[in-house]
Amino acid sequence: MSGFFGLLLLICGSGDYRPTSLELALVPYRHNVMTWEVSHLPDKWTHLANYVLPWSGMQAIEERRNQAREYFDLGRELRRLESQPQPAGAANPVARPLAVQVQRIKDQRRAMRAEVEQTVESEISAILVDEGLQIWPGLVFPPVDVHFSSPPGVLVLSPRDRIFRQQTVVLKPGMTREEKEALEQQVFESENLSALVVEIGGIATYPSNIPDSVDLPRALEVVAHEWLHHWFFFRPLGRGFWDSPEMTTLNETAATLGGAELGATAYAAMAEATVPEETPAGRPEPNRPPAGFDAAKAIRETRLQTEQLLARGEILEAEAYMENRRQLLVNRGYRIRKINQAFFAFRESYATDPGSISPIDDQLRGLRQSSDSLGDFLRTAAGFGSYEEFLEYLESGG
Repeated sequence: MSGFFGLLLLICGSGDYRPTSLELALVPYRHNVMTWEVSHLPDKWTHLANYVLPWSGMQAIEERRNQAREYFDLGRELRRLESQPQPAGAANPVARPLAVQVQRIKDQRRAMRAEVEQTVESEISAILVDEGLQIWPGLVFPPVDVHFSSPPGVLVLSPRDRIFRQQTVVLKPGMTREEKEALEQQVFESENLSALVVEIGGIATYPSNIPDSVDLPRALEVVAHEWLHHWFFFRPLGRGFWDSPEMTTLNETAATLGGAELGATAYAAMAEATVPEETPAGRPEPNRPPAGFDAAKAIRETRLQTEQLLARGEILEAEAYMENRRQLLVNRGYRIRKINQAFFAFRESYATDPGSISPIDDQLRGLRQSSDSLGDFLRTAAGFGSYEEFLEYLESGG
């Protein structure tokens, strides 16, 4: 709604202004990040003001950890129930009990959410302090602040003749598959651009917006990842985020590696277990195991072959090839809605992803191995104001 009124103001404020076809297409779907932050930040700090710190003894700590584990266990049960085929007809005797059960779990999680958020924030903060990322004894800045909900999506745009993230637009959460594909097709036809609506794993608003539809290990990892973006923002690395594609990838990959390590440490403390491994390509559909199929290798091969086709100017052949490879992955149980130039342009920013061909993953892992601690690694990475500085540091041997 705010995007619509903003567009009206622009139109009325200048007789010469003419919105582009892309701007018009985005009007119903844009997400106003500032409005979201203004509406959620006061709630978070009001809750904090009324919150009595429970960390006075091990029993209180364990109670809150148990509550957090229960919250995410309930989320798993909710996903299971919502994935069941819905009986046709409101009068169906099976439909109402299932709906009641789903609503009961939603209500239960809603009542727990604020305290679970506080628990997760405290757990991550304690590890950050242990890693020396504090500005004062026991105090990290900015404070870890998270809200579990449905994050927005993003529209990624790339030229069709090469893989390059030309533009990223934040979209409202909860878009249907039909809405996503209609928007992508509209951009393709009107702008001749490759477009993809991506459901992101989290966004570094403040508080960070993290999906509540993931398991505890993933939630902890993403909370840590998004906090690192907050922390980088006050340092050369974060300030240079948009200076070049390499700096974007350096930011995202440092946050990915650091977030994974911080999240795993938090999970070991909260659940007294190690983080279960996940496939790097995505989640296989239930009851359809890959059976030895290497999805990461298939995605990497797809990226490399696509690069070759595009380099020869064979755009249509590249697009047909990517669709064939998508169908191969779907047939192996991987839920990938679309593979196109924008798909790889988005993944290029995450050098740990098999869809990226950036050397930054290996470069940062080498830096991590040569660092005395995770905190030392993050402080070093945060000090690079350009990709050239980073390379010079590596070449000099640190």
